[in-house]
Amino acid sequence: MKNIYLFDIDGTIYDNKFHQIDPGFLDECSKRMKQGDLIFLVSSRSPFEMVHLPQEFLKFGFSGIILEGGAANYGGTMELNDARLIPNEMIRKIRDYCRERHLLWRYSGPDGNYFNTPAKPKVRTHWRKLYLVTPGVKEWVGDDVCNILIWTDDERQKEEIKNLLPEGSIVTYTHVVEIRAKSISKERFVNKIRKQNPGCRIYAFGDGLNDIGMLKAADYSCAVSNASLPVQDAASEVIGSVRDHGVSEWLKAHPQGVSA
Repeated sequence: MKNIYLFDIDGTIYDNKFHQIDPGFLDECSKRMKQGDLIFLVSSRSPFEMVHLPQEFLKFGFSGIILEGGAANYGGTMELNDARLIPNEMIRKIRDYCRERHLLWRYSGPDGNYFNTPAKPKVRTHWRKLYLVTPGVKEWVGDDVCNILIWTDDERQKEEIKNLLPEGSIVTYTHVVEIRAKSISKERFVNKIRKQNPGCRIYAFGDGLNDIGMLKAADYSCAVSNASLPVQDAASEVIGSVRDHGVSEWLKAHPQGVSA
């Protein structure tokens, strides 16, 4: 029976503080692909936040790379296969809401990754620490968009955004709201890949709140120990942290996965 492995990137196999990929990760992926398993990256990054990852990682040839929180499907060497766009009417609602409240928002898609207005230095610094690159600044004028982030730590505003966009797929964090088109999520990709590969066994690895659905939908899932408690609770198992190379150590210990 074929195994399918889904890996979040940041905080799971990539240590953003030191900008290092789990050193044993690609070797373990190679072993599994040689035995016929499929390997996917599943991340909320935009394609423009992938370019500063190590070249051996970008050229590896994964079975697929799912970006924008599940909205964009790229091939193993970053060629775009398809993208689920946020409808323009929905983006206009977001633009008008943020404009009235002076909120920063960022939009990304196949053509670019932009702040709609200039970001405060602390936001740009935080972004650069995560991805070694920051979005440009360009007012949205109808660009194709897969993923939107709105900066707010106001719980009332987060609820307003949910109510404003009932047709959207929304994840809230402490300081940010992430928005995608209807039904777009990492969990949806799990269900899609299962339908395409009947009889497979799906393994998922993650650390973030937007990984919870993916972890629950997989046949077996692992949260790294640096994940928050809600993420750990959603997983079948808690493994070592990204700094301790928890993913590659788990893969080494389970070359054929785990028993059903």
